[in-house]
Amino acid sequence: MNNKSSFNLQPFVLLTALTLFLAFCMDTTAETLRRPQYMFFLIAVFLVLFVFRQLVSISEPALVLLLGVMFRTCYVLYTAIWTRQHDVVDFGTGEGHAGYIEYIYTNLSLPMGDPRAKWAFFQPPLHHIISGLWMRFCAHFSLAYRQVQENVQLLTLFYICSVTIIAFFICKELRLREWGVRVVLVTVCFHPALTIMSGSINNDALSLVLALLSVYIVILWYKAPSFKLIIMLALSIGLSMMAKLSGGTVAPAVAALFILRLYKDRENLRKYLLQFIVFGIIVFPLGIGWEVKNMIVYGMPFNYIPPVGEQLSVSMVRRIFDIRTGSVFPYLIANGDPYDEYNVFVTMLKTSLFDDANLSLESKNIVLFAVILFVSALVLAVLSFIATVLVLKDRQGKYDMAFEHKVLFGVLYLSLIFSYLSFALGSNNYSAMNFRYIALIIVVESLFLGCFADACRDKQHIRFRLFAATVYSFAAASVSTYLILGFAR
Repeated sequence: MNNKSSFNLQPFVLLTALTLFLAFCMDTTAETLRRPQYMFFLIAVFLVLFVFRQLVSISEPALVLLLGVMFRTCYVLYTAIWTRQHDVVDFGTGEGHAGYIEYIYTNLSLPMGDPRAKWAFFQPPLHHIISGLWMRFCAHFSLAYRQVQENVQLLTLFYICSVTIIAFFICKELRLREWGVRVVLVTVCFHPALTIMSGSINNDALSLVLALLSVYIVILWYKAPSFKLIIMLALSIGLSMMAKLSGGTVAPAVAALFILRLYKDRENLRKYLLQFIVFGIIVFPLGIGWEVKNMIVYGMPFNYIPPVGEQLSVSMVRRIFDIRTGSVFPYLIANGDPYDEYNVFVTMLKTSLFDDANLSLESKNIVLFAVILFVSALVLAVLSFIATVLVLKDRQGKYDMAFEHKVLFGVLYLSLIFSYLSFALGSNNYSAMNFRYIALIIVVESLFLGCFADACRDKQHIRFRLFAATVYSFAAASVSTYLILGFAR
């Protein structure tokens, strides 16, 4: 087995360069793509690529990743810090994620007192600490405070673009071939949920990228166990939970791979027990230290969630089985609709594409592309479920996924679904059903779809062509919807 890692720091260096350029050389306070500087920035990028196309080999995966970064950059440039956000409120209010970040920016310390006293202050602090220090760094160079605020979105842009890069590294570890990699990258790079998260300044994006990084690291660790990798794994999981406690959803899948490795190499029991002890010493203080401190000092419940959201008054049967819908956009009384969306599966699909927004209220030109996006996403959701079942039950090696990877992604898939449904159905409000709570499943499902695509031997068959057309239609409709939205302002 090849033990060489596919990890490469160069894409992250380029992302850092883009982040610094946008933060200090562009006006990130505008709320529209109708800006000459944006157009000339894109022209400049294409001119550079044109000149260097012979000197620098740009592979298809690299091109898809680049287009995904540019697309999300456009989204961030026209999206204000109070638009399509969750629990952010606004800067200057002293509440919400923005208030949490601003407190750290102003005082260079964590907020004092019971975290339940102010909205969103109960959340673990990693994202807010990084964002507050980033704002300090930007302000040091005399940027306008409005620009300093908007620059927080560049951190979440960096995180989500990193998700797509790590997904590519995982593709290489799973030995996906041309079509498999293509399906994964096209799906992940242009998925609306990740696009929206790239402009959301709450803690979802950081927790997501660290959780996915832990999945990648545990794949490397299983292949070549070492103290270096176990420490990196503990840091990635612990820090993911320090950004948001739900980052621990990856823990059962990681534990399953630990057990499998221990069973296969049981003659080296002492070696693994020492690694697991080091893992625990690191991961537990990082992952749950914030919650334990607040439970001891302030009596805050360990997994505290404040009462929030639009209360639903429908039966559990209707929340599961009543899939009627009259619009591709989420129904919300606040948007003038007759009721708040209540079916968990319909809401999961709709919020994965449009979050809580009825985008037709912002531009009627979006409707056609939104319908195509909805239909293609529904088809892909069904296909991905079928692909997941086929790949996991395969014993003949048709889908070419190693057993340890089936264990990892199978357990992760079940953990994500169980965690999401427990929260969504255990809480009688609309907000608990938002897709952002299960966003990691985008990468998991796309990997199963990628294996499915590689296993299709006749790529010219009409069924495969329809499948490929659905993937491309999904990406094209997503890009069209959210670019039109940027020009509608």
